[in-house]
Amino acid sequence: MNVLKTVASRIEPMKSWEPIRPRSTLRNFVWSASGFHQFYVGAVALGVSLLNFVPIELQRRIIDDAVGHKDIRKLAVLGSFYLAVLVTYSSLKFVLMIYQGWVGESATKTARDQLAEVASHRRGRPSEAGGQTANVIGNEIDSVGGFVGTSISEFVVNVSMTIVVFTYIAYMEPVIALFSAGALVPQFVVARYLQKSLNKLVERQIMLVRKLGDQAVDHSSSQIDMLHAALRTTRTIFRNRIELYLLKFGLKALLNIANSFGSLSVLIVGGYLVIKGETTIGTVVAFISGFQRLSDPIGDLLDFYRSYSQTKVQYQMIVAWIGE
Repeated sequence: MNVLKTVASRIEPMKSWEPIRPRSTLRNFVWSASGFHQFYVGAVALGVSLLNFVPIELQRRIIDDAVGHKDIRKLAVLGSFYLAVLVTYSSLKFVLMIYQGWVGESATKTARDQLAEVASHRRGRPSEAGGQTANVIGNEIDSVGGFVGTSISEFVVNVSMTIVVFTYIAYMEPVIALFSAGALVPQFVVARYLQKSLNKLVERQIMLVRKLGDQAVDHSSSQIDMLHAALRTTRTIFRNRIELYLLKFGLKALLNIANSFGSLSVLIVGGYLVIKGETTIGTVVAFISGFQRLSDPIGDLLDFYRSYSQTKVQYQMIVAWIGE
């Protein structure tokens, strides 16, 4: 732990950038907060994505070339190469996550400095309440800053992985690729349809938590009135959060069903082609693994879309707070 503390103490945040301005967008914030680091993080992310693809082909070769021909030497060589790829992949992913964290925390730190300065100028206002300010400087900007660190790089990883894996499957067996696409594409339609409702719930949640923060530090009302008002707000927050969970996790359940159906389709179609002698067992195993690697980045892309939409709502509310 002392070593980690020493290393962390020597890492400095990025230099300051253009502050958040009224009517600025989330895209402006991401670029001004991270600049060319987004390209560097994206390059590392692309390397992680390509390395994550290699085991799919290695699995096929191990089963068809090594096990199928009972070649122990080839099995050892391919197994060693597989291990080397996994170690390299894990190491590079560690670097990626640290890099993302540094970019995100740098953006959060600089934005928090600006918000603290804005709050200090408002201290003398009679109408200014401290609870809302604490929420803006605390959890709200923390979520927005975290998005800066992972936004472009995660998008690059998932898009590139989706393209590479789907191209591989389509090249090896177009029929299986067609069934895979049929199971995955509808997920985007469902996610886009439900996201607007999620955004409204997120905006309402932020407003309620700000309201609760103001009520907690309200000295203009009696203790009983303040307590009753706070209890009503916490009850509303609870109901809003449950409604958000029902929608959010209901969407996840639908996507999981679609993924399971896709895996079953690959298994059934692949099994049929093996019985007909049109493909090998190793190819089917590689396709099942490939479909999993295809469904994971697509799921992450949907998570990115949801995160982007919700962060956009949060950022717009912070911009509005600054402009008050």
